[in-house]
Amino acid sequence: MKNLLVTLISDQPAPNIQFIKEKGNVKTDFLFISTKEMEKKGVRKWIMNVCNISKEKTVIVDNAFSLNEIEEKLSNETYDKYENIYVNVTGGTKIMSMGVTDFFKKNGKANIYYLTGQDCWHLFPIEKRWSDRLKDNITLEEYIESYGFRMEKESMSGISPDYTKKFFQKFLNFGEKEWSIIGKLRERRNKKAYSIDEIDGLQSFLNSINFPIIDEIKINKKEIKYLTGDWFEEHIYHSIREEKIISEGNIKTGVHLTKENNKGTKISNEFDVIFLWKTKFYAIECKTSILSGEKDIVNDTIYKSVALQKNLGLFSNFSIMTLSSKDSKEVKEAHLDRANDLGIKVFCREDILGSNSITQLL
Repeated sequence: MKNLLVTLISDQPAPNIQFIKEKGNVKTDFLFISTKEMEKKGVRKWIMNVCNISKEKTVIVDNAFSLNEIEEKLSNETYDKYENIYVNVTGGTKIMSMGVTDFFKKNGKANIYYLTGQDCWHLFPIEKRWSDRLKDNITLEEYIESYGFRMEKESMSGISPDYTKKFFQKFLNFGEKEWSIIGKLRERRNKKAYSIDEIDGLQSFLNSINFPIIDEIKINKKEIKYLTGDWFEEHIYHSIREEKIISEGNIKTGVHLTKENNKGTKISNEFDVIFLWKTKFYAIECKTSILSGEKDIVNDTIYKSVALQKNLGLFSNFSIMTLSSKDSKEVKEAHLDRANDLGIKVFCREDILGSNSITQLL
């Protein structure tokens, strides 16, 4: 006999995917309980796509706060043909969760579960109640796709991690002369290539840092981007990878996540470093400095992170890492307090230099 897996659809699809991948198999039928709002957003289709579900039954609730409607529509389905019924009540509204729980408690084959983000609680039958750790059975790409995004274009400089680590130490001791060169390069960040002789002092700078430039005459766009900040993204990326606690393929740098809105317009967001760790999504915005001329850009970075966090799950974690100093007041207390109030962690030069592990900071 087949099993039935019941899923309540909400804005948080990742826990549903975890449960489906853990409990589902080729002998499983799927029943989704959704709303018109969730159907319009396409959440159920994202889940089905990630879990390779080609056939399902969907109950669409018109009033997500009506216990009577929930019971009535569930009563129209047939459950006798199933050996086991696994019900995940993590999603939906609270009323939907209550109504589905009450309905399936009457069925002797039903086992009801709730996922907290890390643990899986067996709610019913009560004599089997337990809490268990979920398997890390979802990948970074699956997590991203479950929220309707596509991961595109991971870009790296091709410069070795060893050189980047050495450049990090050199950067910490940059003086006025080096910062002047960095400033000139930033003005040219979006151009394809420049003659090295075109920028006064650039050749001497490249020699002083032993930069592995490809062309002795020209500096290209990728090299300029590396020197003006991309190196710091790659340093954080390599540092996390060296800790060897993130599965291969579950960490990326320099990626664009794209998504179509309801009007069919493609929206793209660039991320410095993203990874999945213990089934939770982490994003790090890397800034060598939060000052851009006279303009303080930390507020822009904080609010960008907040906006993105809303689209990637309740349990997503967003951080800003900067080599600006809070001790020298480059990073203001007001900014740190604002970020903290919005659930965004900010790590400054002192935090990064004082820690042997990036993930321990997070």
